[in-house]
Amino acid sequence: MISESRRLKVLSSADIEAIHGATLEVLERVGVRFESGEALGILEKNGFEIDWKTKIAKMREQAVLDAVKSCRPDFRWHARSDRNSFDAVDGRTKFGPGAQCLNIMESDSGRTRQTTLADGIAATRLLDALDTSALGYVPIYPFDVPEESMSAVMWLAGLANSSKPTYGGWGDEKEFGLMLRIADILMGDRELLRKKHMFPAYIDPVSPLGHDNLMMRTLIQYAEWDMPVFVMAMALAGGTAPASLAGLLVQQNAEILSAVVVAKCVTKSPKIVYGSVSCPLDMRSGVSATGSPEFSLLGVGSVQMATHYHMPSDMGVQSDSKAVDAQTAYEKSQAAVMAVMSGADFAELFLGSTEAFSTFSFSQLMIDDEIASNALRLAQGIDVSEETLSLDIIAKTGPMGNYLKHPKTLAQFRKEHSRAKLSDRATRQQWSAAGHSDVRQRADARVSQLLSSHVPDPLEPEQAKDFEELLKQYAKGYNLRSLTKVSQSK
Repeated sequence: MISESRRLKVLSSADIEAIHGATLEVLERVGVRFESGEALGILEKNGFEIDWKTKIAKMREQAVLDAVKSCRPDFRWHARSDRNSFDAVDGRTKFGPGAQCLNIMESDSGRTRQTTLADGIAATRLLDALDTSALGYVPIYPFDVPEESMSAVMWLAGLANSSKPTYGGWGDEKEFGLMLRIADILMGDRELLRKKHMFPAYIDPVSPLGHDNLMMRTLIQYAEWDMPVFVMAMALAGGTAPASLAGLLVQQNAEILSAVVVAKCVTKSPKIVYGSVSCPLDMRSGVSATGSPEFSLLGVGSVQMATHYHMPSDMGVQSDSKAVDAQTAYEKSQAAVMAVMSGADFAELFLGSTEAFSTFSFSQLMIDDEIASNALRLAQGIDVSEETLSLDIIAKTGPMGNYLKHPKTLAQFRKEHSRAKLSDRATRQQWSAAGHSDVRQRADARVSQLLSSHVPDPLEPEQAKDFEELLKQYAKGYNLRSLTKVSQSK
């Protein structure tokens, strides 16, 4: 969508080389700690220096370079409905929602409460309806679902209420087994997952310079199946990483590349998405500052590092605000625009969430849809061609003429101009006559309209039958009807 010449950059070529060189030094001299004995054993078997007492692995420069060079630069992410499938690197930024949000913000009062399954179903339906959301899954943690039923309920609710691409689960044997059962139902044969990538994994390094056992089990198991993995660094500048942005980028780079090295020991050509939601630690409050300018600077720097390594990129778009307000709007607008202008392949943990990823709001989801639409339009830039220069139109209209009368005006407008879904562009008289609503009221109205009108692509009858059987085994007390009943309560 955005050409290389127009990409937003915060690092020069020399900066990138300096960060790359410092990263290699960290990996070779300092090393990375792995809580996973399995990962350490794999690394030792492949000739890496392991200190079993400290659980630290040190990585030779050439081995790191070889691992990075072996990575696949792209993969296709398949959806339940193939019309929603896409290539990870396709020239456009794909937006996604927040994940595992613990609170829901009630529209009428602005107060928060614990999230429920009904919230998750409604949110997933809305994400499926929005053109700006490339992904579709349950973006909240439903407190009213028993822990033993959680994975099956969230996964099947997501698949039943959206036909867009979704993530896989952890490397936990039960969770991975559930994923394979779902793949059998949707694809006919789980072995197709090795080539038709439907459920990428999502793992987080543990800053500074660490990886926990479950994340490594996930990385290894997905690499064994030759499936993609998003490696999303979440370092805090001044807390779990150096306070300097360059220093954080070095440490974060070492964490992500060390995961690449492990994956390379397992599969010939790893499929890794290089991601960052790293941000500053606010020294006054002691919390993460995901709405800060530095959050987006780190994100764009990460996109540049990913591009340097020919890997797909992912950066966060977020706000620290506790309300659907001006702060949420300006912080998320800033980050969304920087994401698309930098050429990020994914801009995640964005749609609908606020308060540093912990709270979800249906109203904010609609506002974020508008922000995302505007950001994507900005990335398209201005089309300059013989046709768009419009010399014939200017000549025919002439001085003091009226372009509204020209037959090409409407076609040009439809081709080049955005159409707002929420923004008010009426006269004051028209606005007053229509009830003088504000953007939040218009967002709430759109939520109701979409929930009452949008119907996701249905499951095939045989798929629905098999999903019911899975629910009997993994989530007793639930059925597909209970996972597709949409409440319009906000």
